[in-house]
Formats: sequence, C-alpha cells, structure tokens
Amino acid sequence: MPKNCPHCHEETFGWRELVTLDSFTPEECKNCHKLVRNSGWRQLLAPLAIISIILAAIPLSEFLPSDKTVFLIPIAVIVLPLVLVLIAKPVKAGDPQVDLSPFTPDPNNDKTILIQGWNEDELRRILDDFVEQDLTAFAAFRIEIQKRFENSFVLVFPEDIHPAEFVSLINYLAYPIDLDATGRGILVAGKTTLNSDFDGLPKSLAGKKAILYIPDNDEDHDVVYLKTESSMTLAKSFNEVAWQPVKDPRLPNTIESLAW
Repeated sequence: MPKNCPHCHEETFGWRELVTLDSFTPEECKNCHKLVRNSGWRQLLAPLAIISIILAAIPLSEFLPSDKTVFLIPIAVIVLPLVLVLIAKPVKAGDPQVDLSPFTPDPNNDKTILIQGWNEDELRRILDDFVEQDLTAFAAFRIEIQKRFENSFVLVFPEDIHPAEFVSLINYLAYPIDLDATGRGILVAGKTTLNSDFDGLPKSLAGKKAILYIPDNDEDHDVVYLKTESSMTLAKSFNEVAWQPVKDPRLPNTIESLAW
C-alpha cells in the first residue's frame, strides 16, 4: 500500500519505506528529493496498536492446541509490519525552527483564511492532518471554522497562530496529502496585518495589510505569495528563509476581489 509524498504527491513511499520511516530521521523522496518524516502522532500510535494486538492474541492462543501455537509466529511477522505500514503517515520534514523570531500570541489578531472547494468534512480532515504533523516548535493554537456558503468557509484563530505556521497552513489547504484537488476549483487566501513575527520580511512592511495566496498556474506546490495593500508582491518557498520580491504577482482572478 504505497503512500504519497507530502511534497510532490507521488506514490513514492512503498511498504519497505513506510516500515522504517520514523519521526526523527527524515528520508528523501525518490521523486522530488525533498525530506519526509513520519507523523509524530502516528509514530506514537504504532506501538500502542502492536501492544493491543499482542494482548488480544494472548487469550486466543489458549483456544489453540499447543502444537499449533507455533503458527502465531509467522502471523505476527506479517501483521506487525502491516500495522506499521497502515499507520504510517509521511509528512513534510520542516527545517529546524530554532531561528524563528520570538512569538507572543495576540488574541486580537486579524489572521483569517478563506477556503472554497472542500466540503466541511474534508476541511476538518485536512485541518486534523495538519495539526497531526506535530510542529512542536510552535505554540498551541486553535482553529475556528466559520461557514459562509456551501463549501465556502473562513478560518480564524482566536488564540493566534505563529505566522510561519499560518503560511504553511495556506499551502497545506491547497495541497493536502490524502485528498485530490483535481477539478475541484480550490481557492485558498489568507489576510492579515504584517508584523515583525513574519520572519524574512522587510521591516518596512510591518503594519501593512497583506493577502497571502497560492500563485496562479503553480507547479512548485511549496510556495506562497504575499501581496501588500501597496501592491508589493513577495514569494516564499519552504526551502528558503526570506521572502523574495517577484515582478509577476500571479494573482488568481478568483482572489482579485480580496485584494486592496
């Protein structure tokens, strides 16, 4: 049962890779060569599931003739790796977050994300998967879903969210690991007031309102664009630390109405 790379979304992780994939030692995707690790939460579930299977098997062994219990060994050899494969969830192995600016959550923050194209069940699944990636360098946060229309929602953050994770979530909503967005007309756009917590931005942009989005005709799947109210456009790849100025904003027509 192969699983998709969270970067390029190709089925590059077969059962052998999934058995050995862990949360602490990233492995390289064979297709895009980006680093991937196992979800920390899934890594925790694996031993719990194995222990549960063993505890369930002990009473069953009492009903087997003593000369037949030896057959439990090959079954265990098959079942235990299968559990590891089924539970494994490849996630992006982010760069170390030790250089992030100090962050004090602001309950009065104006960070919002508009999302269209996913239904509510799909959206909740995407958000659960995102939180499950266990980005422990960040402060705890809560996401509140506000429904606007059918398959149209606004996400707000009553306790705030680190800007780096805010940017990452915008990208993840467009490219979730286990859902196919082909033909779905997915729209994702974030709005906020910039401040010094946004690492890699020019200091002159502090206090400016901005819209964050996935660029039109995106083929990278790991970049987010930012356009300020003064029409300055920058882009940030997850492989880079700083936001880079770009000449072509590549602003999708569906987001034009959200811009200042």
